[in-house]
Amino acid sequence: ELAAKEFIYEGYKDKDFQENGTSKVITRFNQSLAEANETLRIISASSYLDDPETSHLVVSLFESKAITQGFIEAKDLLKKRGFKDFGLEGSLRAAIHQIENSSLDYDRSTMLTLRRHEKDFFLRKDLKYQKEFNDVITLFSDALRRNGNDELLTLLSNYQNEFNQVVEIEKEIGLHNQDGKKGLLFAELQNVRAAIDTIRVNVHQLTEAQISQSKTLLIVIFSFQLIAAIALAFTYSNVLTSVIKEIRTTMRQLAEGIFPAPLSVRSTEEIGQTKTAINQFLERLKIATTYAEKLGSGELHALYDERYHDDVLAKALVTMQKKLAEAEANQAKTNWHNEGAARFNEILKSEAGNMSALGDSILKVLIEYLQANQGALYVINKEEKCFQRIATYAYGKKKFVDEQIDLESGLTGQCAMEGETIYLKEVPKEYVKITSGLGQATPQSVLIVPLKVREEVNGVIELASLKVFDAHHISFVEKIAENIASILSGHQTALQTKRLLQESQHRAEALAQQEEEMRQNAEELQATQEEMERQRRQMEQEIIALKEKLNPKKSLDFLHCVSDDASMSDCDWKRHQLTIENE
Repeated sequence: ELAAKEFIYEGYKDKDFQENGTSKVITRFNQSLAEANETLRIISASSYLDDPETSHLVVSLFESKAITQGFIEAKDLLKKRGFKDFGLEGSLRAAIHQIENSSLDYDRSTMLTLRRHEKDFFLRKDLKYQKEFNDVITLFSDALRRNGNDELLTLLSNYQNEFNQVVEIEKEIGLHNQDGKKGLLFAELQNVRAAIDTIRVNVHQLTEAQISQSKTLLIVIFSFQLIAAIALAFTYSNVLTSVIKEIRTTMRQLAEGIFPAPLSVRSTEEIGQTKTAINQFLERLKIATTYAEKLGSGELHALYDERYHDDVLAKALVTMQKKLAEAEANQAKTNWHNEGAARFNEILKSEAGNMSALGDSILKVLIEYLQANQGALYVINKEEKCFQRIATYAYGKKKFVDEQIDLESGLTGQCAMEGETIYLKEVPKEYVKITSGLGQATPQSVLIVPLKVREEVNGVIELASLKVFDAHHISFVEKIAENIASILSGHQTALQTKRLLQESQHRAEALAQQEEEMRQNAEELQATQEEMERQRRQMEQEIIALKEKLNPKKSLDFLHCVSDDASMSDCDWKRHQLTIENE
């Protein structure tokens, strides 16, 4: 049951399973199932199990393939669903990457809304986010149709289809523990648990019946011994009777579930050896019971008594202890991972708009949660082509350091260039120092993780600790880094959009100013032309008046030429004659 739940919740995300269909969790499930079936086979073949109902229940469990089939179906669906770059989820990522990596012009804020609905569905398994996703994409598609953007419309339709396929297979798997193939498998596991409880009760009743028969047998033996003792001497009769009564009392208490006191051994003959054997049996049973009680109370590291650690019962209990300890450790890691992810999701949501405050919160919580000592958060400044350290943290005190680092400098640059995590267990003494009021120390381990989204590195997070980071610590930081990278990418996109909007506003204002200046110049030019036209007419009137004084008849002809519809050649000729006469 633990293996099945671990695989369905987290195990299917393992890269080996997504690539090859193999997983350590699947192996553990198959091994546990084989052990359970072997136990059922042994019980079904036992000559002591003569109860028909219990025998039928054991055989039906042994022959049932429901759990195996249910697990295989769930496994196949999870394989088809995939994770990250595999299966349907991989196809979904490829579809959105085609849109985001294309050179087509589209509404980035609408795409961010679609990605948010997509992530909300994966986090909460709520179908309302599918509806919101499809509603937004419908409006988006209508806008693209109106604009005639068929290529982007095709990519968007492919993205929608891929997302809905993932939702459908999630529904088939089961959005909650009671739904889908997951719900059927868990229900079957509960049915098996109930059947095992029934078998346990029936076996207990059978044991009680056998104990009752043993009591009857003891009474018969006691009667026989009593008759034999009477036939013998009175000396032995009292001894044998007392011994048998003592053994009978001990066996009766043991049958009733009470640990009796050890029998007193006064001789080394058969009766004394019998009492010694019974005392040894009681001691072994008491040690096993005490050990089982410790395991039941959660003491999974308790040690079995070395005198009896080779007993069959002792080996079975020690094996159970190891499996319980292993399951508890795996569950603790899973709980730790989920709790940390929830805390960081709250931080990313609450302070996503302020990158400085976000960096401070991320480092503070991350260092305290990992029990590290200091850290730094770098983002890539694309304009200046360098790392900008936006936050640092050391020994619970924030250090405000505005530092720029070359993109190809040191391990930070190597991490960003390769896009892979760098983990150092042997840290050079000159690399970094962890400083406190008591002195300085070289960290035992340094972890450098790229902030990568869609294979593009937006920054680097660097942690140093006096302790060694475990594998689940590193995987946790890598997963958190993906969320941080998404927030950084969105923030950079928002800043770029804001900058472009401001530039557009400045250009619009400049164009408006130029237009106003041109309008004023046009008005001044028009006024100048009107004034020149007025002056021209005035001068013509003055010329006409002057010509009338000199030659009234020619002037009238000239006036007729100017004012009437005479041809320009006639007017020019008359004007030429008038000029000659005036001269």
